[in-house]
Amino acid sequence: MSVVAFRGFLERGVAINLFSGYLAHAVVHRLLPGLPERGPKPFTVWPLVIDGKPALGPTVAAAGAEVELRAAFFDEGLGQRFAEAVRGGFELFGVRVVPAALEFWRSPQPVAQQTPAFRVEFLSPVRFETPPYVKRSAPVYDITPSPRNLFKSAARTALRVGLIGLRDAVRIYKWAYAAVGVLDYRARPVTVSLSGGRRLRGFVGWALYRAFETSMVGDMWRMLSVAEAFGVGSNRSLGLGAVRITPLE
Repeated sequence: MSVVAFRGFLERGVAINLFSGYLAHAVVHRLLPGLPERGPKPFTVWPLVIDGKPALGPTVAAAGAEVELRAAFFDEGLGQRFAEAVRGGFELFGVRVVPAALEFWRSPQPVAQQTPAFRVEFLSPVRFETPPYVKRSAPVYDITPSPRNLFKSAARTALRVGLIGLRDAVRIYKWAYAAVGVLDYRARPVTVSLSGGRRLRGFVGWALYRAFETSMVGDMWRMLSVAEAFGVGSNRSLGLGAVRITPLE
């Protein structure tokens, strides 16, 4: 598992009329030919961060604007390949992004402060697919920042990459469901546009959480590290579900 963060500057101004997570997804596919077009993807991305702000909707970026592209890979070797491929920069609508900095790290990284309380910033729209308890013609999504949603998503990702086994995933999820609560939050629904008229809806904002029983705080932070690296919820390879997590005293 690995994460690649590229930062560069636009040679010329550019107008972005789509959700920029879709553009980040396209850059990864363009630089790593042979990735599957359909089905589960071996990577997730953040939306492009332009001058420090995630570009969720139509955005005009001036010449010299800073552009950050972040991608996380379930396979470390794939991340290394992408780091080499993106080192020289890339193009957005024919405009070159000149490289300035490149970071590569293995994930999940240990967290120095494993406090019972933490803050999650939901940087791009987040939505969690709900179990199909009844027959339905299309998926149904939960767009709330509940601990159940957060830890179920993180545990499923950790299970997928082999960080934990099924028994541990169930144990961590049950503990989080019983022990972790929301102290405060602010969230709003957001709809983003992809190509072909497709639209996806989720929520952005922030939430404060606390574990009121601390016997598994170490496991909790392992899951939060996975969540920060790979995002949470559905459609993460398109840039949904990007989060930043901060310990709180």
